[in-house]
Amino acid sequence: MQVVRTVKDPEERRLEILDTAMRLFVERGYDAVSMRDIARAADVTPGLAYHYFDSKQKLFAAALEAYAAECTEGFLHILDDGQLTLADKMDALFAAVADEEGLRYHDFFHAEGNRAFHEQLSFALCERMYPHLLAAVKAEARRRGAVVRDPEVLVNFITYGQLGLMSDRSMPDPRKLELIRNYVEVLMESQIEPA
Repeated sequence: MQVVRTVKDPEERRLEILDTAMRLFVERGYDAVSMRDIARAADVTPGLAYHYFDSKQKLFAAALEAYAAECTEGFLHILDDGQLTLADKMDALFAAVADEEGLRYHDFFHAEGNRAFHEQLSFALCERMYPHLLAAVKAEARRRGAVVRDPEVLVNFITYGQLGLMSDRSMPDPRKLELIRNYVEVLMESQIEPA
């Protein structure tokens, strides 16, 4: 009997392996899944899985990067919209944060035992957002005919400073967002001044 091989586009195959791995990580936990398990579930040979990802750690890093890109896609579109004021951008960003549960790997990164993975994701999101928020803050200052005192420090503080509050599971998300929004507004207004 002859085995029929299905030839797929390499990127399609890579994404299938990635999605399969993340599904298994959600079901069993990261530590309980091997590359062999991933290959079997993706219906590929272990050698092919290793062809795309040298190790489970590199596969996870690729999943983290893909999820960070997916999470920030809408945010970056908002930040890069030259028609919106900074206040409008902040309104849109905070509304978008409340609607993240439908994303592809949400269940894994937000699972109870995956706090370390969630923190890695948080930093990856910040790294992706930082240059766009910096550009938006500078554009707002230009729009107002003003200057931003220490824009890099301001944007670093806003971007990374909210991580502790966002990671606090004792407070409901709407309350966290309200507090962050208030602090961001105060910080922004205190650092953008007439030229």
